[in-house]
Amino acid sequence: MRTTTIIVILLFLFASIFLALFALHLKKDTSKPGINTNTSSTVLSDESSISTTSELESSENSESSNISTTTIVEDKTNQIEKIEIYLDGTKDNGGIFLGEAQYGLASPETARLYGERFANSGYSLSWTNNSYNFTQGSVHSIYIYVFIPKYGWDYLKQTVIIPGEIPVSSNIKFIIDTPSNGSTIDKDTNIGGWAVNSAITDSPGISSIEFFIDGPKGFGKQIGSASLGAPRPDVAQALNNAAYANCGFNFLLSAKLFEPGTEHIIYAYATSITGESQYIPLNIKIAGQKKAENSIIFAENNFATEISKGTVEIKGWAVSKDLFKENIAVAPKKDFTVKKIVFTSLKSGNEDIFSMNIDGSDLKQLTDNPANDMYPQISPDGKKILYTSDINGTWQIMIMNADGTDKKQITNSRYRSGYPAMSFDGKYIFYEVFMDNNWELFKINTDGSNPVRLTFNPGADDWHPVAHPFEFKILFESGSIGSEDIYFMNFDGSNITEISDYAIRKRTPCISNDGNYIAFAGFEQNKSSIFLMNSDGSNIKRLTDNHGFDTHPSISPDNALITFDSDFTGNSEIYIMNFDGSNLIKLTDIPGDDWGPVFLYQ
Repeated sequence: MRTTTIIVILLFLFASIFLALFALHLKKDTSKPGINTNTSSTVLSDESSISTTSELESSENSESSNISTTTIVEDKTNQIEKIEIYLDGTKDNGGIFLGEAQYGLASPETARLYGERFANSGYSLSWTNNSYNFTQGSVHSIYIYVFIPKYGWDYLKQTVIIPGEIPVSSNIKFIIDTPSNGSTIDKDTNIGGWAVNSAITDSPGISSIEFFIDGPKGFGKQIGSASLGAPRPDVAQALNNAAYANCGFNFLLSAKLFEPGTEHIIYAYATSITGESQYIPLNIKIAGQKKAENSIIFAENNFATEISKGTVEIKGWAVSKDLFKENIAVAPKKDFTVKKIVFTSLKSGNEDIFSMNIDGSDLKQLTDNPANDMYPQISPDGKKILYTSDINGTWQIMIMNADGTDKKQITNSRYRSGYPAMSFDGKYIFYEVFMDNNWELFKINTDGSNPVRLTFNPGADDWHPVAHPFEFKILFESGSIGSEDIYFMNFDGSNITEISDYAIRKRTPCISNDGNYIAFAGFEQNKSSIFLMNSDGSNIKRLTDNHGFDTHPSISPDNALITFDSDFTGNSEIYIMNFDGSNLIKLTDIPGDDWGPVFLYQ
């Protein structure tokens, strides 16, 4: 027993000594310089995140050292993550979900126009219609939604008209009196009018009037039915039937159904007690500012003839505006070897296009048409001049080289077509057309194919278009005589937005190459002056006060100068001044009027 006790004590002492030596060795190792047991990760910005990790490497013959490894992770929160497509309604207000499009497809045209950075920005959705009956002549809307994590959802609304004629009831007479077609809605608004079935003589013969938004019946969202029986003695008298005295209807349209700044179609259906029906599309605009768009979406509108037949492919391309601006929108060039002004002059006895240096020297005549040539504009690369020419008594759009050679006719319309402007990508020409007793805006491919009407505004003139220098927007003038103002709209004519509510008559706008400034002629009483404002309509400044008519401003591509025409010394002459309105210089003193100057920099 005693021997066993001694052995246990010896073993315990041996173990204690061993553990003490091991602890001393461990302490010596962990006190060596260079050991770092911490890992740090730092996010620098929204554009990229940088992670840094320090690790210990040791050897018997050297001190431990730190190795820092840096990984740069591309931020994708500002890039398109997915695309969804809806029919006849918005994503959150009754739209029919057609599916999620495949995104990231090859887009050769986009790569050609905007660079290889956008070579895989295409999308496509193949949709098979098994459930819906499309009526001939009916109007539908495709909503293409793009999701960018950093910003949320954007959408493009594309109108689709089914080929054929709209079925019309010969018996139902259906009129909406208020609001008028194209009205802007800023509050709850009554839709009022009247409807009768003329085949029924003892009553109006209407059983219901229903309303749908953004799509026809069976597609759009139903928002309610009108109350019938409102007194309309005027209709009874006009139709010579006292039984129609209460054929009126009313429906209160709630403005809360819509996003500010958007455009919609109200589809109103009048149904007779005999089962016949008739519908009226009512276009409305919602007051306010539309949510800022953070993407650029393009749809190939070639599916209108296919959508009612079965399977249709909805495709196009889409890019984030952040990426687009990084790659397309560049700061104004500072070094130009060619600096000229191109303008219209009566020097030759009729209006022709001339050019001169920005100091007024080296005057050259570029056109010699026996009729008039006017309204020159410069292509984005500075190599072409677009202008309006009177051909056989009708204005047409022309294009020529900057030196006046190689003249080509773009339009051949029976309507007056003028004031051309080329899109920044060189793909389209925007211009004004005089039809239906007012000016409307059109676009056409630069080869003269596929003219498309963009505005439908019979109560006012839409004219003097200017293409945005790097966005898919058109700057233009609109309004009745004496109340003109300046607006932006998309290349397809959608999203028309007034730029400023500053109470002055604004005309002939232009935009700077960096997209930051708009110059225009502001009319007050019996004169006009050149004004400058930010492109969002803020910070309006008067630059001239010449007691005459100062018009047609143009901003130089380097934001250094502004040229314009003015008649305050007699004839209309060309002037130039610094960007802030200082150092005004008269450049021409030619018999006859000189006007409409634009900068040509190369």
